[in-house]
Amino acid sequence: MILVDTSAWIDFFRNKGPVAAVVDDLLGADEVALCGPIVTELRRGLRSGERKKIMAMLDGCHILPDPLHLWEEAGDLGCALGRKGATVKTLDLLIATYALSASVPILTTDKDFQMIRRVATHLLLEPTSLPGAGLV
Repeated sequence: MILVDTSAWIDFFRNKGPVAAVVDDLLGADEVALCGPIVTELRRGLRSGERKKIMAMLDGCHILPDPLHLWEEAGDLGCALGRKGATVKTLDLLIATYALSASVPILTTDKDFQMIRRVATHLLLEPTSLPGAGLV
């Protein structure tokens, strides 16, 4: 199971780059995971013409459960990053917290997750996501 971040979905919808092919393969293998923040980002950005089709596809994906201490852990992660001079988007902190809680890798093209790994070194990033981000 792999948590597919919004940035990877965008590549998939645009049929752009190697990440799009990975999302397609994951969908075919029933290995796509989503979490609340990703669902929110996707639903927010869908155009009305594509909404019904895409929502049906997303309904077939696995939804990760909310981590018990989601808000505290995401906030602590952001604080630890701030101490290292890094600032990342709040939704990315939440997404990383879901992935860490479920011990699943993230498929993403968003460099915020590389910064998050500076603190959460056990955060797994799918190798095809970002150069040098491989599974650790």
